[in-house]
Amino acid sequence: MPILIITMSVLLAGIALISFRYQLRNWRRLHSESLASDDRRYLRGVFQRRTLNAVLLLALAGMLAGSYLSGGLAELGRLDGVKKEEMTEDDRAALKSLVIYWMIVLGLLFFVMAVAVSDYVALGLYGRQQLKRIRTEQRDLLERDLAMVRQQKLNDRMKRLQ
Repeated sequence: MPILIITMSVLLAGIALISFRYQLRNWRRLHSESLASDDRRYLRGVFQRRTLNAVLLLALAGMLAGSYLSGGLAELGRLDGVKKEEMTEDDRAALKSLVIYWMIVLGLLFFVMAVAVSDYVALGLYGRQQLKRIRTEQRDLLERDLAMVRQQKLNDRMKRLQ
């Protein structure tokens, strides 16, 4: 169990740090390239959401490692064997602290998921918006080309009539 907790903590911290590194690269790209305003706004939002998620993952990894390193997991295991009637006030206080600690861990996990879902939704909205823009541009180009072809046919008819 302790190796699993430490492994998960290291893995989460690694993912968070790699994600943060990529977001710093995107931030530099955002400031160095000239982009359309909607692209810039979308990329700024991506940077903010993913950086927030990296920070939350890092905090989650720290709390998971802290639960093992502080002896909280051992205390929880000890309290698991104690019957409710045999608990002292210190045991109840320790249990209350551990419950609050794990509620915070679960809260962080919830926020990680919420930020990830919001990033996914933003990606979908941005993709649909860009697809609509591309379709509109293609339709406008086709209409312009069609108008040019019609004008050319009209000019050809006029030449034949003369």
